[in-house]
Amino acid sequence: MDLRLGLSPRAVRPASAARVWGGVLALLAGVVAALLAAPASWSDYPAAGDGTRLGPAQLTPYPPMLPLLIAVIAVAGMAGACQVAAARVSAVVAALAASQVAGIAVVAHRDWWNFAGADGASRHRAAAGSTVAVFMGAVAAVAVVVSVLLYRAGRGRPQRPRTAQVAASVIGGPVVAVLVPVLLCAHWNYTSFAAAGQFALWWSLPWGAGVVAAGTLRDSGARQAAVMSVLASALLALLCVAAPTMHGFGIRLPD
Repeated sequence: MDLRLGLSPRAVRPASAARVWGGVLALLAGVVAALLAAPASWSDYPAAGDGTRLGPAQLTPYPPMLPLLIAVIAVAGMAGACQVAAARVSAVVAALAASQVAGIAVVAHRDWWNFAGADGASRHRAAAGSTVAVFMGAVAAVAVVVSVLLYRAGRGRPQRPRTAQVAASVIGGPVVAVLVPVLLCAHWNYTSFAAAGQFALWWSLPWGAGVVAAGTLRDSGARQAAVMSVLASALLALLCVAAPTMHGFGIRLPD
C-alpha cells in the first residue's frame, strides 16, 4: 500500500511551501553575506598596526555581530525547509535576526560617509559602501517578509497566550524599544538623536518586536523562540560593547 495515498493535499501543501520559503530565506542570507564580503563593504585604506593607518576593528562600519546574524538567518531557513514542525520557530528566529540586519544596514548607509570623513575610507568607497548598504537593507527586509510566509506555512503547537501575557508584551515591547536607546545614550553621554536612532535600529526595535511576539503569537514554540532570540541578541550586544578592549572585536559607537 502506498502511504502517500493517505495524505491529503492540505497535508502536502504546507510541507512544500515551508521548503520553498525556507530555501528562499537561506538564499537571501547568502546574498547578504555576499554583499558583506564585497570589497565595497570594507575600507580601501590598508590596515596597519603602527597607529598610522586603520586597525582590523576599523576596516568597516559594520559591527562584528553582523556575520553571526546572517548565519542565524541561513541556519533558520535551512531548518524550516528541512522540518515543517520547526518552520514557525525558525521563522521567528529569522525574522528578528533579519530585522537587526536591516537596521544595521540603514545605519551603515549613513555611517559610511562619517567613516570617510574620519579617514576610514575614501569618498569613492563611501559612496559605493553606502549603496551596498541600501541593497543589504532591502534584502534583509525581504527576508523579514519571507519569514512571515514561512511562519504561515509551518506547523506548531497552537496555544493561545493568556491575557496577561498579551498585555505585558504589548506594553513591554514599546517600552523596550524606547527605553534602551535612552539608557544607552545616558550611559555614554550622547545627546544626539542620531545616536539614539542607531541604538534603536541596531537593537531596541528588533528587541521590542520580539517582546511583542513573545506574548501575542498563538504558537507556544514560536513564543519561546522569540524570548530566546531577544535574550541571545541582548547577550551578543553586551559582548560586542565590552569587546573594544579585545583587539579587532569592538563595535563602532556613534561619533
